[in-house]
Amino acid sequence: MTYRALIFDIDGTLTNSQPAYARVMREVLAGYGKPFTDADAQTTFPMSAEQAMAHLGIAADDFDKFQASYEAVMAHHYTDITLYDGIDDLFSQLPNDLKIGIVTSQRHNEIDAGMAQYAIMDRMSVVIGADDTPKRKPDPLPLLTALEKLNVAPSDALFVGDSLSDEQTAAAAKVDFGLAVWGMDPNADHQITAYRFDNPLDILRVF
Repeated sequence: MTYRALIFDIDGTLTNSQPAYARVMREVLAGYGKPFTDADAQTTFPMSAEQAMAHLGIAADDFDKFQASYEAVMAHHYTDITLYDGIDDLFSQLPNDLKIGIVTSQRHNEIDAGMAQYAIMDRMSVVIGADDTPKRKPDPLPLLTALEKLNVAPSDALFVGDSLSDEQTAAAAKVDFGLAVWGMDPNADHQITAYRFDNPLDILRVF
């Protein structure tokens, strides 16, 4: 299969952000008088903010306050987030004519703060964040929006992510899914995967 577009999730796929996420969430949840355990971190890390709030028992109508608190605390922890080993090497070897993009549940202010320092962003032809579409992953709209902007059919794209939400997004959009095993939730039961990539450089075998 020859793909014309390669789309990535960010957290748990391009960046090792779970340790920073856990530290930030503990501080945010302390403001609600709630504990945040290692098990909570593992469970909620791949979730959207709305899903995490529901899991943690925070009211949906508190979303703006919760998100603002999260972003304010995270602003002090972006330097704790790093690219996974092999990501830079992967991007240096991908075909020059391949269209590359990002589809994430992060907002653009988070993307800009956390990713602007990395040279891989120069290769991105499209970046779709949570504030670009009215629905978030696992709804297919963000991924389909990215592909529409690239003028690439779903059948000609590969979406690489680490979570069940990413897998469900790809399936709903009828896009092949590549599982980033290096960042995946070890308790997740992935069923609809075209590829399982043990490390980033494994992606090169498809291209």
